[in-house]
Amino acid sequence: MNVNNQDVACLAAFLFPGAAGRHKIDSLIRAAPGALRICRLRFDEGDVLQDVCMQVLEDRTIITGVQAEDAFGYELKLSEETKGACEYLFNCLGQPQARTLSVPALFLSRRRFEEIRERAEGWTLCVLAECLGAETGDPDSAARLAGTLKAQTASGELRLCSREGGDWNLQQASYIEAETGGWLLRSSCEPGDDYIIAFPLTRAELCHAFGEWLLHDSPFNMGD
Repeated sequence: MNVNNQDVACLAAFLFPGAAGRHKIDSLIRAAPGALRICRLRFDEGDVLQDVCMQVLEDRTIITGVQAEDAFGYELKLSEETKGACEYLFNCLGQPQARTLSVPALFLSRRRFEEIRERAEGWTLCVLAECLGAETGDPDSAARLAGTLKAQTASGELRLCSREGGDWNLQQASYIEAETGGWLLRSSCEPGDDYIIAFPLTRAELCHAFGEWLLHDSPFNMGD
């Protein structure tokens, strides 16, 4: 399949916003047309930041550190190696537990969510929960999301690109976690779409879903 310069430029802007021109970034993007899937993963917990690019080829997955000080690059040829890399990046061992209850997702304006998030630190938990409840219409779930925002201990971001015929399908999500639980935040990659879907998610579920996407191009549908 031919991938033109405009496609490559769009991938670069999506995966590495604001980082164009850096030698390592340019070399990763030049290799993108040869990949079936490519993603950027950032995961921040305590003093540890994981920031990697993963390129899925026909016979292997290449994982590369994005930051200038991270000079590593590895080839993963076995599914067990890929699963192990996911567990390491998310600092997560074991399979996710089966859900016993269906938990509803929260749907709200992305613009309003970002406004609320920026002001969350200066608000009390009660005020934050009330604002999220007013936006979502679900005060109980909004209160749980507010608790995670106020006591956040880990966060992550996923930027996923997979081929669909002659085009690239782009997906974007972020993750926040506190001792009370985690949330996956899905948003559209289209500039005109103003929404976020927030879905309660454990780190083990996130790790498993990401591994399945890498290995099998399984739809990353949690939060839909």
